[in-house]
Amino acid sequence: MRYNAKHLMNLCLMAVGVGVVITATKWPFKTAFFPMIVGVFLFFGATADLLLNLFGSEKVTKKQGAVDFQLSEDIDPALATRRTLLAFAWVLGFFLLILFFGFTIAVPLLVFLFLKVQARERWGISLLLTGSSLVFFFGLFVWLLNIPFSEGWIVEGLKGLGTGR
Repeated sequence: MRYNAKHLMNLCLMAVGVGVVITATKWPFKTAFFPMIVGVFLFFGATADLLLNLFGSEKVTKKQGAVDFQLSEDIDPALATRRTLLAFAWVLGFFLLILFFGFTIAVPLLVFLFLKVQARERWGISLLLTGSSLVFFFGLFVWLLNIPFSEGWIVEGLKGLGTGR
């Protein structure tokens, strides 16, 4: 039996799953429900993968590389790098929007900016889809599930000055 990084990763994921469940047991039920579900599935999924890696068959195909993921060979590497960096920039931008403005402002703002800047959509479709995402977001998370989202740094700062909403 040969040990590799997959085994260590599975053990780490199992430990994270157990840690999440143990931590969540100290919280109220409504707060702990989602982390406990994720922690339990993470633990059992990592355990199953570890057992399959340890005791499963070791059939290796000839085309199997060192990693499980392989990039397309028909796309220019420079274009693939550009697309990857662009996607990373959008994710980082979303994180910064959440940090500065909070979720309730960041979600529709990101949708609108993505549609106008990246997708180059017309104003009408951009505003329609932004409004739809805003209604969906508020309807599901704020009105239906009653999930309170923290406000961003800028919104909190404006409230501190007495000019915020």
